[in-house]
This record gives sequence, structure tokens and C-alpha cells, in this order.
Amino acid sequence: MAIETSSAPGEHSSRRDGSILPGAIIGASGGLVLRYARDEDAPEIIALISSIWSEYPGKTLIAANDMPELLRPASAYARADGRFWLVETGGRVIGTVALVPSVEGGVVELQKLYVARDVRGNGLGSFLCYLVEREARGRGAHAIELWTDVKLLDAHRCYERLGYRRGNALKTYSDTSSTVRYYYRKDIAAAEFAPLAFGRWQALLRLAAEVDARQAVSP
Repeated sequence: MAIETSSAPGEHSSRRDGSILPGAIIGASGGLVLRYARDEDAPEIIALISSIWSEYPGKTLIAANDMPELLRPASAYARADGRFWLVETGGRVIGTVALVPSVEGGVVELQKLYVARDVRGNGLGSFLCYLVEREARGRGAHAIELWTDVKLLDAHRCYERLGYRRGNALKTYSDTSSTVRYYYRKDIAAAEFAPLAFGRWQALLRLAAEVDARQAVSP
């Protein structure tokens, strides 16, 4: 388990009106930093996703065509009343996840879950999913939905382990890779929120909870 080097969450994680400051640090522990994305993070985020896509034959990311929101991630998600988190170490982005409200009332959509290949298998993906679930519950949502590439088998296993169920719907995209995605959904209204032990990510999870508590009592 990582040794905690800082227990203080970012002092300015949100504005008084509830909006998020781009780049605000939520917590740092053992050389890891959990924070909100900035527009300036675009090259690092795009590089991470490109490297993951390149693991699969026929997958190529051209951000301007396939995910234009990545060119200015903080601004794009702020306009959508969303969130975009990232975890970095040594200035290198190793994981991302995002959330936006769904077109269906009381539902949020999980997006941009990506974990660098060399840090998979130790709970980071699950940790990022729990960030989304905590935010969803804070918004009073009763379900989380997502669309995931049919080729990303590691992601499917992660979602299913966390209680997501795959539906029958398929969505085809006119992007560079002609992506086809499965639909997943998790009902969180009645489910008990019991975060797992995340090993080295546990301290960041606790720090994120502290930020939630601070924001809840802010005037």
C-alpha cells in the first residue's frame, strides 16, 4: 500500500457557487495525485487514450474527429455540467474518468474510463468508477449508464464486477475506427454504496470523501 505523503485535500477544489476549478487537486498520496482535468491536460489525456486504443487492431484515435471534447476537456465538461477526473504520477496521466448528465432524468453517464496498461489490475479502474458513483449519488441520481467499445474486454470485466449489466443495445459511430459500443447500466438507488479496499488508491479515495464533506458544509 502506498505511504500517504499528504492528507490535505486541495483547498480550492470548488468555487462558492459549486463549480469546479480546473486542475484543482483533490488529494495526493505516495506520489499519486487525484485532481480535476484542465484544458492544458489535453495532450496527455489524448496520448493515454491513443496508447490504449493502439492495443486493439483497427483502433485509431484522431481526437478532433473522434472525441473533440478532449481538445478542451475542462471547458467541454463544465459546459455539460459534468466532471472530468484524472490520476497522475510524476506528471504522467495514468487514469481518467468523466461524468455527464444523461438525457434521461435522474441518470448520469460514465465516460472516458481509461487506465494505462502498466498500472492495470490493481484497482485503479474500480477506484475511478467509484468516483463517478459518489458524484452520481451526490446529485441524487438513481442510475449510471455507459457505452463501451465492444473490443475493450478489460473494461467490460471491470464494469460487470462492479454491478453494471449489459443491455441489448448497440451503437455504431462514424468515427475513424467505425466504433461499435455496448450499453451498460447500474441501478444505484437501492444498492448499498460500499467501496472496496483499493490498496494504493485507498488514501486518494478517503481524500475524495473529505472533499465531498467539505463541499457539503460550505456556505
